Amino acid sequence: MEKMKGPAIFRAVKQEWKRWRVRRNYKDHLFIKLFHDKENLLELYNALNGTDYKNPEDMMITTIDDAVYMGMKNDCSFLIGHDINLYEHQSTYCPNMPIRGILYLADAYRSIIEGDNLNLYGSKLIKLPTPKYIVFYNGESNRAEREELRISDAFETKDGCLEFTATMININKGHNQDLMEKCRMLKDYALFIDKVREYEKTKKTLKEAIDEASVYCIKHDIMKDYLIKHRNEVRDVLLTEFNAKKQREMDRRDAREEGRIGERIDFVIKKVKKGQNLEEISNALEIPPEELESIYQVVLEEAPKFNVEKIYRKILEGR
Repeated sequence: MEKMKGPAIFRAVKQEWKRWRVRRNYKDHLFIKLFHDKENLLELYNALNGTDYKNPEDMMITTIDDAVYMGMKNDCSFLIGHDINLYEHQSTYCPNMPIRGILYLADAYRSIIEGDNLNLYGSKLIKLPTPKYIVFYNGESNRAEREELRISDAFETKDGCLEFTATMININKGHNQDLMEKCRMLKDYALFIDKVREYEKTKKTLKEAIDEASVYCIKHDIMKDYLIKHRNEVRDVLLTEFNAKKQREMDRRDAREEGRIGERIDFVIKKVKKGQNLEEISNALEIPPEELESIYQVVLEEAPKFNVEKIYRKILEGR
């Protein structure tokens, strides 16, 4: 078996402590919490599809209780008419949404086939609900009103046999106004989040920003009824949600750092094997010796076997 190198070892060493962060006792994103209400969800569906369903009980919620990241769940799946709909909320742009969506829908179809005892291997064509996958984006980077994200963009070549599309809709304040006017809760949610971000720039804490935004929105009839009933819950959910976003940003930063350190360790091992000292290695990398000294010393300690996994573990412990 080929030995892992560089960043792969580093990620493997950290994998165990990352795993416990995934929980099933989750909180929904505020967006998903609002639209788990069938009346709000039906209004959103009608606004998106130009339909006029009246009875929320026409919907069957099919959201899968899967593992979630940082205690937050951000998807809602439901059946109505001939459609199976997957709605996701994202506060960070992710080009991999089509991959995530098709995996999710495969599980949903499997549940439908097993639940209805459909014969997947029979001579009769089984009928499945039509998939519609929508990603509601309200991150702070500038994105278009609507974007089509295609799974084929991830393929190594362009001659694949599969296509799957995620439609990403920008729901920040000022975007997709026609849709907002057709769905009051969507519009109110966009205005509320915009107000939280506005106050976040001037208040000492995020908690204060959320509280001030709640007061403002209640006064101006924005999500008024919901905030009056669930104001404390909204605060708790948003605090978790915003902190999860910060954690994702730190994870991306850590990943870049891990890659950089991994490359340096591999390079130092190669040079030490050739008999080079710290100064020579430093000159070759054009990096000050003090930035390489800790790696260099650990590599020397592990000579001549150079147990890569052990080197990474020592570096982790020393950080």
